[in-house]
Amino acid sequence: MVVYEGMFILDPTKYARDPQAITQQVADLISQHGGTVLAARLWDERKLAYPIKGHKKGVYWLTYFKMPGGGVAPLERQCEINDEIIRKLILKVDPRIADALVQHALAGSEAAQKRTTAPAPAAS
Repeated sequence: MVVYEGMFILDPTKYARDPQAITQQVADLISQHGGTVLAARLWDERKLAYPIKGHKKGVYWLTYFKMPGGGVAPLERQCEINDEIIRKLILKVDPRIADALVQHALAGSEAAQKRTTAPAPAAS
């Protein structure tokens, strides 16, 4: 199996309502086409350079996954007809750097979780 990097731009209003469900849809699409998610995390929420499907902002969701080569084309097609995914880019990762990229993504998601769950500093 080959390691792929997927950058999915998600609908920000639907993501704001239920982030877990939207991101789970991405993982489910990958698993439906024979893939296994290695790492997934929120990359950023930002203004788009130009409107896409009427959206001016997007939530960028970074995912690394293993999948047989034949599953990529059907996955891309499913992403195109999915209402929650505004845009997608799926790239094949060089096997020499795949482990380092996955570890970096996992470290980034752990750091983000620590920031959201850390108690606020006491006021002086």
